[in-house]
Amino acid sequence: MILHQVKSKSIASLIGNPTAFSEAKKWADGWQQGSVQPALLVFGPTGIGKTALAHAIASEFGWEMFEFNASDLRDEESVNRLLGNAAASWGLFGARRLILIDDADSLSGREDRGGASAIAAILSSPKQPIILTALDLYDKKLQAIKAHCQPLKLQRVHTSSIAILLKKAAAASGAIFDDNQLSSIASSSSGDVRAALNDLQARNLNARRDSEKNIFEVVRTILKSEKYAEARKAAFDSETEHDTLKLWVAQNITAEYEKPFEIAEAYSSLSRADIFDGRIARRQYWGFLRYSTDHLSSGVATAKSAPYRKWTQISYPDYIREMGASKAARTLRKGILKKISGCCHCSIEQAASYLPLVELLAKKNAKETAGIFGFEEEESDFVLKKKAAKKETGKKKAAKK
Repeated sequence: MILHQVKSKSIASLIGNPTAFSEAKKWADGWQQGSVQPALLVFGPTGIGKTALAHAIASEFGWEMFEFNASDLRDEESVNRLLGNAAASWGLFGARRLILIDDADSLSGREDRGGASAIAAILSSPKQPIILTALDLYDKKLQAIKAHCQPLKLQRVHTSSIAILLKKAAAASGAIFDDNQLSSIASSSSGDVRAALNDLQARNLNARRDSEKNIFEVVRTILKSEKYAEARKAAFDSETEHDTLKLWVAQNITAEYEKPFEIAEAYSSLSRADIFDGRIARRQYWGFLRYSTDHLSSGVATAKSAPYRKWTQISYPDYIREMGASKAARTLRKGILKKISGCCHCSIEQAASYLPLVELLAKKNAKETAGIFGFEEEESDFVLKKKAAKKETGKKKAAKK
């Protein structure tokens, strides 16, 4: 098997991301010398060596390897039973254990029952080296854990590096390929080392892949494009959800465009995209989606009078960030409204209009009001706006100091 021939036994044998691999070695050296390091969150596209890096570290340092997939760690009980025991104890003869959690960005979601929070608790005070892998550092599913991690980005591997690796793999396995065939496989891989090795093993010389573009690359392409078709293709090739892509483009227009009339025209195109999205919602005719996508991509791209020859930092949308930050408060409010709705036999919308009245009742007798509606302590505090008051008091004290 060709894949077994190229299994990396040291960090130096990995290809494509020397700076990142050097950082990973420093991280492992720290653990080896007895210095506790934060968990390493290795992120980047598929097939570029994230898991291979973990195996190479374990092999080079002689650490015992414990490997988990995020799907194994959906609830608190399984995290404590599987991960907790492995992360808290030592290997045979006192050797360190390297814990690998693959696909960490699938930790949470509908099926998550406290798994992400339990993992975050373990990551906050690690006793053994832990590596997590993910596709996108900014995936909201990683919010609970990434604060406890050291991020490490891996990028797609250059075609020439992949071609050299393929030549070594072919020679080691005794397979016969000429240089043109190896170059063809490397070029078709789009920087995905695993895909290239799979194609080599299957002798698939005509593979063609349209890899998913990173959202940062998509937005940068739209804003930098000089051609209508180029910007349109970037949007249509992207697998980012349509409304999310609109938010990203809207956030970054003013970072790229400098002239007021260009900015106005770009936002005008976005507003026209919104009009078509409204028509889709009303008529349920998805044929309008192509017009909306044209406006948010090509319309924005052609709003500038001339391309800007500068580097632009693409920013995460403020709206998504703020919505994420207020998610807990919105979830709490929704739970309160459901209880008011059930008690008053009315809709959630009507319950929202009763909230000021419930607040008035709670101020007169908080315990009785909580009993009537079944409020928990946190819900009662929310109704009485206690947390808001505490924050305001804290701000005033800080201002006085």
